[in-house]
Amino acid sequence: MTTATIAESRFLEVNGLKLHHLDWGNADAPALVCVHGLRGNAHAFDGFARHFRDRYHVIAVDVRGRGDSGWATDGDYSMTTYANDLAGVIDALGIEKLTLVGTSMGGRIGMHYAAHHADRLERFVINDIGPESEAGSERITQEAGKTPDDFATLEDVLAYRRNLQPAMARRSEEEQREVALTHVRQSDSGRWVWKNDPAFLQQRTAGGTQNYPQLWDVLRSLQCPTLLVHGGISDVLSSAQAQRIIDALPNGRIVEVPNVGHAPTLVEPEALAALEEFLG
Repeated sequence: MTTATIAESRFLEVNGLKLHHLDWGNADAPALVCVHGLRGNAHAFDGFARHFRDRYHVIAVDVRGRGDSGWATDGDYSMTTYANDLAGVIDALGIEKLTLVGTSMGGRIGMHYAAHHADRLERFVINDIGPESEAGSERITQEAGKTPDDFATLEDVLAYRRNLQPAMARRSEEEQREVALTHVRQSDSGRWVWKNDPAFLQQRTAGGTQNYPQLWDVLRSLQCPTLLVHGGISDVLSSAQAQRIIDALPNGRIVEVPNVGHAPTLVEPEALAALEEFLG
């Protein structure tokens, strides 16, 4: 059994789009599929994947319009389509059973996937998100509307991202650059532009935050063991909604990551300890 030192970049044709994912090797191990948040990409799970790649076949996807995945030619960035894309990737990879990890929007995509494929889930990790939008969701919507189109220098990108995500400032300059380069590229003009399709941010700004009340029924019927990761100072998932989620889940448990906002990286000591116990 071998594992990858770094992930292999792979592409699949799914629902008319070229979708990208990172494959961390160990293909004979149980499948663990990771789905990132609204403005994230597959690299959001690099630290998590390095920790669990010896026990799992970790697949981290770039949802449509993000990272190295194709952009929706029809502008379709709906939750239903995201979930259909995820189902298509899982089917194309020949995965029958899996553990699913979803951060923020990725958690909601996972819930929508579970609505039709719950029998394929062996475990589910929901990272700092619930069916209902809260104050932090409106904050994210406002941030989406203020996103610059481009930047003069990579240093300007780093400064913007530090302001957007204060936790980023605690990383080394080298780490900040490494992460930023998964989100931006240098254009022919020399300016730095987003790799992401701006359309999904424009849609978020125009459409505002959304609630998904039907997902409460999904959670109530979900039989697989489910771990809810809750940022202790998250403004996207309150303690009250987190408790409602645990009350709804037939087989749910929760870990709170203290002094961490939205969303935990899943490599905080408290998160890793809970994931070690949950994922074995």
